[in-house]
Amino acid sequence: MLVRMLYAPVNPADLLAIDGRYSFDLPQDQPLGAEGVGLVESVGEAVADLRPGELVMPLERGNWCAMRLLPRRHLVVLSDIDPVQAAMLRINPPTAHLLLRHAGMRPGEALIQNGAGSVVAHWVRAFAARMDIKVIDVVHRPHPATPHALLDGDHLAERARAASDGRPIRAALDCVAGAATGRLASCLAPGGRLLLFGHLSGDPIQVRSQLLTGGGLSIAGFSLRPAEAALGAAGVHAMFKELAALHAADPPALPVRAIIPLSRAEEGIALARAGGSGRILFDLAQ
Repeated sequence: MLVRMLYAPVNPADLLAIDGRYSFDLPQDQPLGAEGVGLVESVGEAVADLRPGELVMPLERGNWCAMRLLPRRHLVVLSDIDPVQAAMLRINPPTAHLLLRHAGMRPGEALIQNGAGSVVAHWVRAFAARMDIKVIDVVHRPHPATPHALLDGDHLAERARAASDGRPIRAALDCVAGAATGRLASCLAPGGRLLLFGHLSGDPIQVRSQLLTGGGLSIAGFSLRPAEAALGAAGVHAMFKELAALHAADPPALPVRAIIPLSRAEEGIALARAGGSGRILFDLAQ
């Protein structure tokens, strides 16, 4: 299938890849771009379920380009979704969905997550609300988008338990690492599970060993691509069908800070590194 690409964001994974700090080896000759969306331009003779003009999302990397030639199995159909919003669906919604699954959460429980201003955290809140799971947000600094979040720091465990509405805090989602991991771990009920899926601090995790030996804490790493590989191709497509339906039922308006022609990629990357509210997207037609 030939796909004419429309938009692609600068995902944090792309910045890690540029810096050589991504968790997995990536082909040196592959274009960047963990996410993106495009329109079907033409289809091969064996493709019967798609026609030119339909909006599709590539499952594979390499989206910072004008055209892509891909097998049908590497594309997800996204009907009735704004293309700009659709360009940001590849990484964060499945990450949040699978984090909740791997955390083993059940209705009536609570979880705690840092980096609460992130897009992943937004999706965790959206999915958890449908599951009757209380989410306790933690931020590094106050932000108007998360007015009820707890500030990370001293006595976090006591403040988290007070915010849990009496529910046991069974899981912690950590995208920061370093000393923040230990503070999240201290919030968990006995037998709790901490999932590390990011390294914003750049520091090794720091956790009191007594939480493991006396509190039954378990710690695991999470990365989207291996988690999806464990689902298999059919499982991944089924997951995205479910996520697309959830998106259509309650479409979020994820903030976009700027849309920049791909010909000015260095400018877009610099803006993404500078931080701020909203994603930087490339217009792949320019």
